[in-house]
Amino acid sequence: GLGLETFQVRGLARIRKVVAVLLGLAVFLWEVERLGDPFKGFLLQLGGKLGLPSERDGPYLLLRGLVRLLNYEVTQELLKQAKGGRGRSFG
Repeated sequence: GLGLETFQVRGLARIRKVVAVLLGLAVFLWEVERLGDPFKGFLLQLGGKLGLPSERDGPYLLLRGLVRLLNYEVTQELLKQAKGGRGRSFG
């Protein structure tokens, strides 16, 4: 569910980096699955879970929710830096 089959890298060092990152993500998602609510529910909601009875709680929704959460955090940090006069100006 992490899309490992779509990666195309050359060289053993690059392959190791990709596998290490994906292994870290897989362990994180496994822990979220194991621990369950409320963080799992939060990530599923961010990932686009609609609450339909036929919907599955797969790693894809968890990963998409995690990416959205990280994007939000990075955006907030950049906006805070811009407002404080440090960093880039937006506008």
